[in-house]
Amino acid sequence: MNRQLIYKIGGGAVGLLIVGSSFLSIRQRKRDQKTSKLLTQINKQLATTANNLDAENAFDIYYLTKVLQNVNGQVIAMSESSATSYAKQIHNAWGAWYEGGDDEDAVYAVFRKIKDKVQVSQVAKAYHSTYSKNLIDTIKDRLSEDEIKIILNIIGQIPNYRTA
Repeated sequence: MNRQLIYKIGGGAVGLLIVGSSFLSIRQRKRDQKTSKLLTQINKQLATTANNLDAENAFDIYYLTKVLQNVNGQVIAMSESSATSYAKQIHNAWGAWYEGGDDEDAVYAVFRKIKDKVQVSQVAKAYHSTYSKNLIDTIKDRLSEDEIKIILNIIGQIPNYRTA
């Protein structure tokens, strides 16, 4: 009788191990599926962020110089007076809270008029020359994250440069 009891206990233990390992295997597959979905979403966010970083690079005041070094042909650029005019329009959109605050729509309108990232760079350079402040830093200080995303999306949709 002792041998039969040992075989029953051993068989039950083996059965429990098989059921337990199956359960853990199924659980691991479900976790892998969830992880895969999560990584897919993260990659989508990173792609969006990469586009925004490209848009943010347009605020580099030396962007035009970098483009000219890497592009064969003539790059279309705006006049300094136009860039200064846009910079002034952006600067005039900033207001104190007691004056009604900032006019975000005026800032968006300026960026919608700009035709490429080279021009964004020129406006940033004009803003820096006129007001001794970095345009992207000023935008980050004055506007909310959602408003900044709107500007970066506008810039993200325009080409890096145009050639003649």
